[in-house]
Amino acid sequence: MKTNYILNTIFAFLLLSLSACNDLTLGPEPANNPETNFEQLWQQYDRLYGLFGAKKVDWPAVYQKYRPKVTNGMSDDAFYTLTTQVLDELNDGHVWLLAPGSPARRHDSGPDYQKGDFNLKLVRTTYLQEVREFSLAGDVQLVSGTLPGNIGYIHFRDFGQSRSFYEKAFEEALSALRDTKALIVDIRDHEGGDDRVSQYVAGRFASTRNLFMTSRLRNGPGHGDFTEPTEWYVAPTGSWQYTKPVALLTNRITESAGETFTLAMNQNASVTQIGDTTYGIFSEITRRELPNGWIFSVSVGDYRAADGKSYEGIGIAPEITVVNTPADIVAGKDKVLEKALAVLGQ
Repeated sequence: MKTNYILNTIFAFLLLSLSACNDLTLGPEPANNPETNFEQLWQQYDRLYGLFGAKKVDWPAVYQKYRPKVTNGMSDDAFYTLTTQVLDELNDGHVWLLAPGSPARRHDSGPDYQKGDFNLKLVRTTYLQEVREFSLAGDVQLVSGTLPGNIGYIHFRDFGQSRSFYEKAFEEALSALRDTKALIVDIRDHEGGDDRVSQYVAGRFASTRNLFMTSRLRNGPGHGDFTEPTEWYVAPTGSWQYTKPVALLTNRITESAGETFTLAMNQNASVTQIGDTTYGIFSEITRRELPNGWIFSVSVGDYRAADGKSYEGIGIAPEITVVNTPADIVAGKDKVLEKALAVLGQ
């Protein structure tokens, strides 16, 4: 999940570009049939998708593979299945297709990593002391507490709220743990959010200013047409910074803004990433609609780590790999958390 704050600056340009190239907003409405819908879908990705190069996708070859299979006489179900196959060629967890109806159908491209290696309730009831919750509109966003050995703990559900919320809630949570000797920051099952929040929160652990990411957005008809790179830096934020040892816990469901947060945190010398590799989806997205009313998302960016590498479809590997099994969780054991406690307690 990502907010579309970056797209606001180029949204008007994209609409004009699409109008000129695809006749989507000017002239007669496009016909609502499988052949037209397929053409619209393929063209939208051709004009907007930012990861053809990073993911090494031959989009014209995808057209040649699937276009002959599309006929106006095919059923809605058959066309839906074919469309999902086209999108799966991208193997992009930020790409999805939603077909309204009763029932509505949704398909997500990218790996289907199953939850089951993390349970916040288990952490709270088995390991945490002095538990505190920070909620917004009744939804718990942060959970904090202390662990044996005077080690603090904070879990972020996502970064989907406003920066002002995190400035206040995280300041309160972190201040209560200021005298701990080390801290565990848990972003397992993190659902993403706003990269600016990622940048701010990571800055609460920074002692220096370091580049952690660059981002570019598609801005032309060519697959290599992008804006100039925007450089993202992690630097000290807030009234004070926690610079004692920190363990950052990740898993395969840590995604999107949780991953840009991981990139930023890993630039801080005090941080050690422990757990499993993250999901591998970074790009900003936009949404489009087909003549038949189906809605789909398009990844429009090319986001790269400070080393210049794209981790789309790869994810960020931890320094120390430890993975819980569902059986571990059922047995009331969090080996990842226990490993972090052992590392920080040394």
